[in-house]
Amino acid sequence: MGCGTKNVYYKQSTVVSHPYPAPKLNASIRKSYLNAVNSMRSKGQNCGSLGYFAPAPALRWHDALYHAAYEHSADMLATKKFTHGGSGENSDWTAKVQHLGRVSNFKDRIENNGYLQWKRLAQNIAVGMPTIKETMQQWNESEHHCANIMNPVFTTFGMAHTVDKDSKFTHYWTQNFALHQ
Repeated sequence: MGCGTKNVYYKQSTVVSHPYPAPKLNASIRKSYLNAVNSMRSKGQNCGSLGYFAPAPALRWHDALYHAAYEHSADMLATKKFTHGGSGENSDWTAKVQHLGRVSNFKDRIENNGYLQWKRLAQNIAVGMPTIKETMQQWNESEHHCANIMNPVFTTFGMAHTVDKDSKFTHYWTQNFALHQ
């Protein structure tokens, strides 16, 4: 199951970043994530009722977007909650370190992890599938996820995957997209 957001515009803030201590991502995994997204973007896609999207330029990887994605996937895994909003529990890192007094949203997490120079943001989340190939197929078949991936305005990208070691069926995925200012 996946969940996508429509493109979101927010006013930028002046957050003092406290990045999430995400594990260093293996270069081959980072490359497989980037290749999966850019492969889909390199071909035109029909995104259901949202229409046809022409091929889009390749995205560049950004570590701050990865850290924000990992933070959210880890929070969903820890709380077994599947939502774009943070859990509001201890694993909702940004809500905790920024003293938000509410659950975090993906803009909060992206800024907290040091990505402040943006014009436009979007996020895709998914749960269930164990591989990047299956998860990308899931997102491709969902019109809003597909549109986020194919949106030609986005220039940078970060993605993360967490898995419950006790249940090989519990996989959480997060993608963050941004147009850099």
